[in-house]
Amino acid sequence: MKVTLNLAIPPRASERYALHWAIPATLLGIAGLYFLLTPTLRSYREYRAVHASVLAYQQRENALRARELDLRRQLEGPQSRLLLSNVQFVNQLIDQNRVSLTGLVHDIAELIPDEVRLTGLAMSAGDQELAIRFVISGKSEEAIESFLSNLEDSPHFKDVAIINEGFQEAGASSALENIACTAHYLMGASKETGE
Repeated sequence: MKVTLNLAIPPRASERYALHWAIPATLLGIAGLYFLLTPTLRSYREYRAVHASVLAYQQRENALRARELDLRRQLEGPQSRLLLSNVQFVNQLIDQNRVSLTGLVHDIAELIPDEVRLTGLAMSAGDQELAIRFVISGKSEEAIESFLSNLEDSPHFKDVAIINEGFQEAGASSALENIACTAHYLMGASKETGE
């Protein structure tokens, strides 16, 4: 005779069903874990991208600061100081050679006698000088000669040249003499003579 002993405790009903529910519970747990980890992974990737862009920005900022310091050192060097000095000198020369229209009119008004009137004025700029074309009318030849003499003796004008000369009938008894002439206006002369 054969005797078999079964020492196992019979499973209860809850234990029997627990084994059946273990697989769906595990699958639900994995799905829940997936839904929890997905946003975390996405946030981590975004953080890494932002961190990489911040690092790139900081590297660029550091490079720009280094370049700025290098440029400052160059600007403080002797060559840059010499260049700055030369630029300031040239700017002063340019300021001295600027034409003041009121100064030009003042210089011309001092040269015109009472018997002469200015009927035309034209200007063209050169490198260091301004070419002026005058058209004047005078009651007499002496008045015109007086203006031309004043123009030649003036420290503000040089190279006086007559281009055209003619007469115009002003009335039954008198005629006006017309003259067109050119001269070079020395732009810095008014400032040098203190006018």
